[in-house]
Amino acid sequence: MSTQVEIKIYPNKLDDSLYEPCTGLVGQTVNSWLRANVPAYAELEQPLFSVNINNRHVLPSEWDTCTFKHNDNIKFVVESKDPATIAYAVIAVIAIGVAIYATNQIPDNYNSTVPDGSSIYDVNTQGNKPRLMGIIPEIAGRHLIFPDYLTMPRREYINNEQWLYLMLCVGKGEYEVLDDEVFIGNTPVTGKPNDVDYQIFAPGEDVTVHEAHRNVYTSSEVGSTAGSTGIELKGRVTNTGGLNGRYIWSFEGNKLVVHREDFEPEVGTIRYKTTPPFTVGETLKIEGSLSGQNDGYFELLNASTSGSEVNKVDGQNQDDPTWSSFVTELNSNANVLVEGGGGDGQFNGPFFACPAGEKTQKLWVDFTLPQGLGELDDEGDFLSRSVTIRIEYRDEGAQEWAFVEETYSNSTNDQLGRTLPIELPTKIRPEVRIKRVTAANDDTRIKDEIYWTSLKAELDSATSYEGMTTIAVKIRGTNALAGSAENKFNLIGTRILPVYENGAWSAPRPTTDIAPFFNHVIKSSGHSDSKIGLEEINTLHPVWHNRGDEFNAVFDSGSTMFEVLKRVLAVGFAEPTIDYGRIIPVRDQQRTIFQHMYQPDNYIGFLERTITLIDDDEHDGVEVEYFSPITWKSETILCLLPGDLGVNPEKVRAFGITSRDKAYQFGMRKRRARRYRRTSFTFKTEMDALNSRYLDYCALADDIPGYEQTGRVEYIVGRSVYVDAILKWQSGQLHILALRKPDGTLSGPYTATIGSSSNEVIIDSDIDFAPVFDGSMEPPLYMFGVTNKWCNAVLIRDIKPSSVDKVNVTAELYDDRVYLDDNSLAPT
Repeated sequence: MSTQVEIKIYPNKLDDSLYEPCTGLVGQTVNSWLRANVPAYAELEQPLFSVNINNRHVLPSEWDTCTFKHNDNIKFVVESKDPATIAYAVIAVIAIGVAIYATNQIPDNYNSTVPDGSSIYDVNTQGNKPRLMGIIPEIAGRHLIFPDYLTMPRREYINNEQWLYLMLCVGKGEYEVLDDEVFIGNTPVTGKPNDVDYQIFAPGEDVTVHEAHRNVYTSSEVGSTAGSTGIELKGRVTNTGGLNGRYIWSFEGNKLVVHREDFEPEVGTIRYKTTPPFTVGETLKIEGSLSGQNDGYFELLNASTSGSEVNKVDGQNQDDPTWSSFVTELNSNANVLVEGGGGDGQFNGPFFACPAGEKTQKLWVDFTLPQGLGELDDEGDFLSRSVTIRIEYRDEGAQEWAFVEETYSNSTNDQLGRTLPIELPTKIRPEVRIKRVTAANDDTRIKDEIYWTSLKAELDSATSYEGMTTIAVKIRGTNALAGSAENKFNLIGTRILPVYENGAWSAPRPTTDIAPFFNHVIKSSGHSDSKIGLEEINTLHPVWHNRGDEFNAVFDSGSTMFEVLKRVLAVGFAEPTIDYGRIIPVRDQQRTIFQHMYQPDNYIGFLERTITLIDDDEHDGVEVEYFSPITWKSETILCLLPGDLGVNPEKVRAFGITSRDKAYQFGMRKRRARRYRRTSFTFKTEMDALNSRYLDYCALADDIPGYEQTGRVEYIVGRSVYVDAILKWQSGQLHILALRKPDGTLSGPYTATIGSSSNEVIIDSDIDFAPVFDGSMEPPLYMFGVTNKWCNAVLIRDIKPSSVDKVNVTAELYDDRVYLDDNSLAPT
């Protein structure tokens, strides 16, 4: 029985799907576990955690006595009891997280098993490749794709033509692939309808209808996946000058006696004793002895003309203790062969057809006859000739061999190739050996050399692939395709996704838009619609779409969801942010309507202003790298402002952009932001700043003379606003008054004129809220000044609570010049 128990730590009692797992020991108390695992733990009168064991609330008074038992359901839930303990609760959560992380880490003694991503963005290594333990590519929009192998390439001869089978993964999800956008190298396959056959399968679709789906292992001992010269199958050579020379075998005791007969034209046939034509230690196979009495396998112990000693073994080269001697047999008609010797007329192999631990029920063996097959007669005509081969196979550990014999006949000097499929009666791990049965001949007019070039076995094959689009391909080997077919198959695919528009999801369709992929990233990470800022998407999607902003990219290496979202939104001048549990996109764009107002009356301390001056070593331009949709290679464009020389440009990669114009707009936005956003502000408020969001457009006041005046409104009558100070009016200038609503948003700005009293301002329209002056809440605040000097227009960059009642804010001075090239075309 295990001595460990599982403990779940819940940082949010409202979300039971989010927890950190860790372990404790049977018999351990709650307090002892906390002391051992949480460095910052202290026993408080009002604990920061509640403890539940088997759905029973365990009181803090029991924590020193309540012990963990086997199979207990133990839950720790972080509980912030009041505002004063929120910060301490956060500290406690962090401490527990550190403890959990430390106690659950297992040392990694292996090298990384996750390979580098495919190199679609590296022209030097683009190509099809296997991706064992790797990342399945995720394609956004429309992009070039080099699909990855799902099974290794397989070659097969059909009607003396070599065909290549590929089973490839296009990527996660579903894609639209047009027929004229499928290529081998740079060659469209539409121009070779008789040479290339392919079929695209949607996620989960049955792939067995295409022959390329088979998962076939190719033995490296015989030939590589790309083919090789192979192993020559040699027949015993016959001498064209007269009678055949031959060996004659006799079996006496435990010895093999060998005679050799040769024909000499001057003396006739001569016979003499000799040593066997084998090497000591080799395993010999004797077959065809009288009634099979001496058939079997024997190890050659020594070699002598007077008789060579042998020892009987079984088919697996293990000693046979039951054998003591041969049955005497003189001048036998038996054949003695080297088992797996590979010499003239001998078996080549055996080789295992599949890896250890695998079994197969189907084999393929490939043969080539590089000089053709036939015989040239005295008239110069090519006559038919035949060659017979014998394929033997057996299961791993078996004694006896099963065999297949195949005879090829032809009369041609063209190269020939043959693939012989072999169906096995049951699934086994076969070892295979092959020899040539037909005698060879040294006559130069005879062409019958044959090579064993490949041994293949079908392993368990997938019938479908969930969650990914696949493509099965059959390619005929031709001079035009042979050099690039195996690893240069590529296509252009367009991602198919539902689109959220007009408040509803559409049916999935091909799309290159930003918003659909933004939504997909979040939903594919396990989040529901409630976690997506769909209102913001509904607003920004038509903006991006109408501008032609697209996101076209391939994600082929690991990353986090938030990092991916940053890349997706960057091409639309936007960023992701989290707002009340939702992930929303916020676009940096031209603004005209202020959202909130901040001035000295709601600051804590002073407003700090930082201005970055131009440095001599500063970049004088932006060089943008993007992926061209024409060449599908990286290209660059230089983005310069008037006065820029471009000698020291900032280098930027526009990931996801495949348009030269869009790359230019992307680079000019960055260049203009570097030039014109050089002033930032920092200030503190109480809780006021928590009303704002990231990149909100706000009005900010400071105390620089000649700029705005600020203060509190005392009361409002109609369009007359009475303030708490005497305002300074400037002759000949247009004046502005802005008011702060109770929720912190800005009312106005209004055109202001002088009233009848020193503190009265008359505005040009009715206010859009109901002010309160009874003391139940803070009265409206105001900002007053001349046009273009009544406030600092800023974008909120950072809002960071520093305690339970203070908020630090960073803002950046807004400048319309940043956006002037957002619609510009790239210079020619």
